[in-house]
Amino acid sequence: MTYVGISGGMILQKMGTPAEVAAFFALIDRHKSESSNGALDLVTDRLFRRTVPGEQYDALVRQLAESRRILERIQITDGFWNEFKLGDQVAGLDRSAKTAADAFRKIFHSLDKAIHYARRDKEDIGYFRPLRLMAWEGPKCDEHQFMPPEEFEKPDIRPIWLE
Repeated sequence: MTYVGISGGMILQKMGTPAEVAAFFALIDRHKSESSNGALDLVTDRLFRRTVPGEQYDALVRQLAESRRILERIQITDGFWNEFKLGDQVAGLDRSAKTAADAFRKIFHSLDKAIHYARRDKEDIGYFRPLRLMAWEGPKCDEHQFMPPEEFEKPDIRPIWLE
């Protein structure tokens, strides 16, 4: 089983299985119209399938906080997770949680930690490295880690971590 990680600064933080991470983004995308301005593009587009440059970290943090507030209003009921085909593997999702925000607490924590370390780059080495989702282990991890950020920016790119 492969896992999805987020590369932020000098760390690669484990987030969850591809199905769990896809469910996280699917729920946010489905409910983004409930945000204060109806747009969570840094989360649903940039972070989901591209990179987030350091100059946009503050805006990303605000959009993640807004996403968390939206997911706090989504109550988990019997059969809620059925549509997402999550399988038996559990790494980034608490299926016993009462709200979607609590269910994705580990993913939010991984994102917060990666952003923190990515910001340290600016202090430590003088520039930001972009945040990006990628394979957390195995040969795809090595391949993704050494891909230039431009490869993540192709207009029609499918999220690389779903490969």
